Amino acid sequence: MSKKLDPTTPNNDRGLYFGKSRRVILDTPFQETASWIKAGTAGDVVWRNEVGELQIWNLEAGETFPCNAVEIVTNGTVDGTLETTGATSLLWATTPQDLKN
Repeated sequence: MSKKLDPTTPNNDRGLYFGKSRRVILDTPFQETASWIKAGTAGDVVWRNEVGELQIWNLEAGETFPCNAVEIVTNGTVDGTLETTGATSLLWATTPQDLKN
């Protein structure tokens, strides 16, 4: 018999899990904040955070990284340098605080 999870308890008592995941459509806001991005192929990822700043990260094929992304963009200027998303088959996921969200 398995113990049921309490939906009002933060997820720190049951480890990390994804509450929602979707494929990335470049230049299309997620309508929520992704806490993880996964790349199917290696390459750079240019992403916008919750306050609108562009960031860049390089991923290996199959790598997942923690973030606070609201959108992955085709390209954008990061600290005066034009950067381009080269990784493909991207996925995003959220990590909600409780099971109801």
